[in-house]
Amino acid sequence: MRRATLRSILRGLVALAGLALVVYLVRAAGPHRVALVMWQARALLPVIVALELVQLTSDLVSLRLLLGDRSAQLPAATWVRSSAVAYAMMVLVPAGRAAGEVARATLVARYVGAPAAATAGTELQSSYVFASGLASAIECAVAASVIGPRSPLVLLLGANAVVMFVFAGTFIAVLWNARIGRWMGGMLRRFAITAADGPSPARRLPWRAAIVCSVGRLTQVAQYGVILHAVGGIASVRGTFLAHGIHLIGSTLGDILPNQVGVVDGAYQTFAAAIGFADVPARALSVALVARTAQLLLAGACVVVAAVTREASSPGGAAPSSVRADARS
Repeated sequence: MRRATLRSILRGLVALAGLALVVYLVRAAGPHRVALVMWQARALLPVIVALELVQLTSDLVSLRLLLGDRSAQLPAATWVRSSAVAYAMMVLVPAGRAAGEVARATLVARYVGAPAAATAGTELQSSYVFASGLASAIECAVAASVIGPRSPLVLLLGANAVVMFVFAGTFIAVLWNARIGRWMGGMLRRFAITAADGPSPARRLPWRAAIVCSVGRLTQVAQYGVILHAVGGIASVRGTFLAHGIHLIGSTLGDILPNQVGVVDGAYQTFAAAIGFADVPARALSVALVARTAQLLLAGACVVVAAVTREASSPGGAAPSSVRADARS
């Protein structure tokens, strides 16, 4: 209990530090200027939120592909709720992506069994990380052609691509280790008390899910082009890739913070010149603020959806008969 309290306090302090950094950056850029840019960007906010929703949907499609025939065992309410919970946690808690996938797998495990849910969740995480590495690699090449191969932005994007590819490969290697796979299933059952058992899925490379996740990342690149235009920038192809690349760097460096608050903002302030905002830091900072506004709006909607669908998606303490039969076979 004491450790849990200390962790909560530490997370709170880290989150406060991130918020303090945002306040400092806004004050340095000029609160009035930042507010004016944000107000000007409001017209495109529905488009930005819609593109964010496409990314959420890409995760759902990827998971259906990874579960295969088992996906038919999940009620529609569980699909909706698991996606809503995963996205809300991704935005609102530290290391949100990993926490969201654990929560999603916990809900899914009630219907398809702990081994299948744990495997699909890890494969989805691997696919997403691979897509992030691919985007970083492309953006590294674009940045090198625009601002030179020795730029700190280029070096950071290159390093991020390597790290993402290593993590993606590590997730798959972990899944292919039978002992670790059994341990993961046991850990997941601790979270999902009503989860059913079942045979462990066969080894595979989640290439179809990786393609869908890459399309989701490409949608996010387009989203940052819209954001760049919304805050008064020039949404060229190169500028769009650079704006998204800065987001990826900030997201990786600030992963321990909820929504990477403060770190992503600082990244845009640091690399403002790369996206044409060297003399207008308020516009560079507003890229992060507009993106965060869209994410928080969608996350808030997801919290409401998760609450509304809670009872509908509950299996009532027992796994469906199809899963119980699968467990006995």
